[in-house]
Amino acid sequence: MMVNLSNQEKEEIVKRLVVEPIPLYNEKFPMIFFWSPKGGCTSLIKWFYYQIGLLEEAMDYNSWIHYYRMEVHQNQENYVAELTSQLIHNRKATYKLVREPFKRAVSSFLATVANVAIMNQIAPNHDQGLSFRQFLYLIKDIGVNRDNINLHLAQQYTDGEEYVIQHYIKLERFETEIKKLERQYQLLESPVSSIIKSPHHMSDRMVERGSYVDTKITLQSFESLPTFESFYDRETVDLVIKLFDTDFQKFGYDMNFINV
Repeated sequence: MMVNLSNQEKEEIVKRLVVEPIPLYNEKFPMIFFWSPKGGCTSLIKWFYYQIGLLEEAMDYNSWIHYYRMEVHQNQENYVAELTSQLIHNRKATYKLVREPFKRAVSSFLATVANVAIMNQIAPNHDQGLSFRQFLYLIKDIGVNRDNINLHLAQQYTDGEEYVIQHYIKLERFETEIKKLERQYQLLESPVSSIIKSPHHMSDRMVERGSYVDTKITLQSFESLPTFESFYDRETVDLVIKLFDTDFQKFGYDMNFINV
């Protein structure tokens, strides 16, 4: 719910929000988009660049589109200053893409075992892999506030964001909601289904069923991966609910989504 804030209060909140992951902004685009790693951000960024006519340039720069985002688009002179001013003065509609916490927790786990840098940050002595249960206890000890932990593992909610962000889009309805925005703002009609395909997405490989909650995983161990439900028992469900309680509540996700 939007409320009236003093200018100083609004500026303080905006400055707290305009840090990594930096929102997507373009002077000619009618919306500012907030997002979180492991929350569908690659699909959103590709769609955003398609709409402002930069997708081909971004992909030519590097097939991993985040390089263009970080090194070119958000590295423009005055990008952060202009974005901050737009947010303070409510000059554009503001949206945030969010993801169901149970699925995102598994995605964060798989990103961790696949990334040496993240693995070394939270589990430097686990050379033989990491189980999902171990992963949850490790991040529980660190804390999921984004000031404490790698952003791929942090909670999605940031304190005070509800005073700046007007609308939320759930990743689970991404295509439908994006098409609505295209009609609402008279944007280009995008090929969303092809835009959201990315070689780093693991969902197509997640086909193995069973109990994998205590299986130590490296991505090299599997030609295929367990389904996200396979990582859950009563304890890991409760851990995710406790860790990401704020995300569940702020974004309206069901804590009973998984039955164990």
